[in-house]
Amino acid sequence: MVSNEEEVMVVEDDREARTYLAQLLQLEGFKVVTCANGAEALNHLAGSVIPCIIILDLRMPVMDGPQFRAAMLRDPRLAKIPVVVVTAFEPPAAASLSAVRVFRKPFDIDALLGTVRENC
Repeated sequence: MVSNEEEVMVVEDDREARTYLAQLLQLEGFKVVTCANGAEALNHLAGSVIPCIIILDLRMPVMDGPQFRAAMLRDPRLAKIPVVVVTAFEPPAAASLSAVRVFRKPFDIDALLGTVRENC
């Protein structure tokens, strides 16, 4: 259990997956903010606390994961936030998105939580 309330951002267009991840992280003691796409996430990040990690889906409407990640990397304030990619499709190499880890859905929950804990 996390003792200090670190914030985790979940960027996922599937409402059920987003809710599931948020509940799972909250049970582990994290404060969670959720966004349905990259544009929503960038808007949230513009005026808010920087999360300790972002869990990012790749295929989303409006602004997809790679577009969101590219925008993050152009902003020095956001570039240092660790990103974990989750995708239902053939995952790219973590290095191609400057991600700390890439998980293919369905993913190992314990491994995802371990990655979040390591980075928060």
